[in-house]
Amino acid sequence: MVDDLFVLVSKVPETISRCISKLRPFTSNFLFFSGVASFLEDASYAKLRLVIIDNSNKDIDLTEAIPEIRKSDVFGAATILVITSDQDFESGIAALNAGANDYLPLSLVSKELAARVRMRLSIHESREYDTDLDNIYPIEDRAILKNSLYHIKNNLSLIKTVSDLSFYVGKPERDINRAFRMHFGKTAFEYMRDYRINKAKEMLFQTRFPVTQIAEEVGYSSVANFSTAFKSVVGITPRTYRSQSLSRKQ
Repeated sequence: MVDDLFVLVSKVPETISRCISKLRPFTSNFLFFSGVASFLEDASYAKLRLVIIDNSNKDIDLTEAIPEIRKSDVFGAATILVITSDQDFESGIAALNAGANDYLPLSLVSKELAARVRMRLSIHESREYDTDLDNIYPIEDRAILKNSLYHIKNNLSLIKTVSDLSFYVGKPERDINRAFRMHFGKTAFEYMRDYRINKAKEMLFQTRFPVTQIAEEVGYSSVANFSTAFKSVVGITPRTYRSQSLSRKQ
């Protein structure tokens, strides 16, 4: 991660210094901005992995700033972490709803920042879809697909419909479905269904988790719905698939 770029947006030098001291084990490549607008003026940052927005003074409209960051192709899959004032849980929740990955009260930066960043960046270590999307144009479609695939992968149990996906990505359902049909040959719902079933197949083969738990993990509200969807794609029930897989494994 030595070449990865971390961006810090803050008007307070002390906050920047505190963050830098905790983040040096990850990278020595930092850029600093006093506001989100100045950060967004240049979309040419290479290897951007992390954006930290210091909103401890409540001087940034996170509901506008974060979606603007997410719209960019370059910033689409970067981790966004927001620093809030102590006890300001409402701003933290608003940041998450707007598309941030995490938030941290100012008083916990020294203790928890490194751990939070390590955890969040580990989620990105396996982004198998990035290379496949590099040649997708227009760039707006690439940004939609990158954001969609990121949230499908990391929020699978929460995103049950294209409407849910639209909320996370910040784009209308029609734009998401158009991008999926054009570049993947299937609707976003069909893509999510296939992704869920493939994830379920992995878990059935590689773990001893009960089928009920696997159904919940991949986003089905009941075992009956899961079994019906699984059989429609694979041709057999989850339990039969597990039984056959284990017999082949032995």
